[in-house]
Amino acid sequence: MNAVANVSRPAAVPMAAMPILQAKKLTVRFDGFPAVRDVDLAIADGELRVIIGANGAGKSTLLDLLCGKILPSEGEIWLRERNITGIGEAAIARSGLGRKFQTPTVFKEMTVLENLQVASNRRVRVFENLFDWLPSRPSDKEAAVAERTGLLGAINRRASELSHGQLQWLELAMVLSQDPKIVLLDEPAAGMTAAETDKTAELLLDLAGSHTVLVIEHDMAFVRLICRTITVMHQGAVLAEGTAAEIEHNPAVIEAYLGSAGLSHA
Repeated sequence: MNAVANVSRPAAVPMAAMPILQAKKLTVRFDGFPAVRDVDLAIADGELRVIIGANGAGKSTLLDLLCGKILPSEGEIWLRERNITGIGEAAIARSGLGRKFQTPTVFKEMTVLENLQVASNRRVRVFENLFDWLPSRPSDKEAAVAERTGLLGAINRRASELSHGQLQWLELAMVLSQDPKIVLLDEPAAGMTAAETDKTAELLLDLAGSHTVLVIEHDMAFVRLICRTITVMHQGAVLAEGTAAEIEHNPAVIEAYLGSAGLSHA
């Protein structure tokens, strides 16, 4: 039985409300080539949205734009009523937008707890890092984040001892330790076992509502588990939006890259 079959999906968010995150005619060019072009995107507060598309469609570049890693050539990015275009990656992170990359970037020789302490800025001074003056027990917040991501039982293990799935959850826990309003995830289920994939789906469904979650993913079986609305990108632009069933039968999407076999791997 699928591990997420009985997980309640988050309640629908009224789309009439002001989006928490919005891209307006967002464009970026590299050597004159538009990697992302004229993207309009509106994500509601508490929504779990998935972006799919073939390799080179501009998905990861769009995340780079939204988190400030790269600057747009044209267009704007809004966090509620605030224009955050060009304010810088650190300022955007402080505004409440956190990103987890496809390849986990954790401190392998540190424990799970120490990684969470770094993420929550409890380990910010050289001497604290060298001499371990910080508490060896988690704070209530760190324990709650570890429990939510399934890592409480491994909190004193080194990251190098964790499975691939646990490393992915640890990086997500580090993002959550920074109290983001919005979480951007790049292929969070990549390389996971079936059990880990189901657990990740359950975790993302749990996060939606209390957080706004934007996911890039290739595995459509995983997408169907977690998502109500899918945005399809093609050649840097938004091609279609809708449910998985709508996207599977969208003639423009099929013609662009999915083929007559339907939507199985995007």
